[in-house]
Amino acid sequence: MTETTARPGAVVGARISALQKGYLANRSDSVATLARLRRALGKPPGSVLEILDYTTAEEFVDGWRGDEPSWAEIAAHHAMSLYSIHQQSQRTPMHVRDRSLGTAIRRLIPADDYKPDHAVARRFAILGTADELSELIHHLRGMVQLLRAAGIALDYGRLTEDLLTWQHSGGPDRVRLRWGRDFHVPPKTRPADPE
Repeated sequence: MTETTARPGAVVGARISALQKGYLANRSDSVATLARLRRALGKPPGSVLEILDYTTAEEFVDGWRGDEPSWAEIAAHHAMSLYSIHQQSQRTPMHVRDRSLGTAIRRLIPADDYKPDHAVARRFAILGTADELSELIHHLRGMVQLLRAAGIALDYGRLTEDLLTWQHSGGPDRVRLRWGRDFHVPPKTRPADPE
């Protein structure tokens, strides 16, 4: 990947922002696209042809050789399908810039109610035990459903970059540390979620 090529997270973030804008305006094409993305959740990247125009990009295959999905395509597929369940039936944006997964999950716990044995803290710890990407995606789906129920958004461009990093040597530990810091060292004042 060259220095001038957009990062996969930026591409996914821009695509989700456009879809989100259309979905919130109740445009039928965006609503239908999110439904197709939801149907792709849990399926292998590249196996659902009707979503490839959203989960593939030149930036995702720059320098990639072979018939298997690239790491960026895998990350984009999972991030976009997770977003599709997060945004479902929500009338406010569930993709916002600069809110990491750890920060978003921490918002599930009232500031005055945090304890290490809180149910959300335990689920967050289980997320960190995933050894395989498929196991991580399974746990992420459950967390995204909790975030959706609480109306808490996150940055899917950042999540894409995290899923991309996860697939590299030493990546899972780097991602766990980043999420753990964001969860356990929350900002002193938490701004309200956007309306």
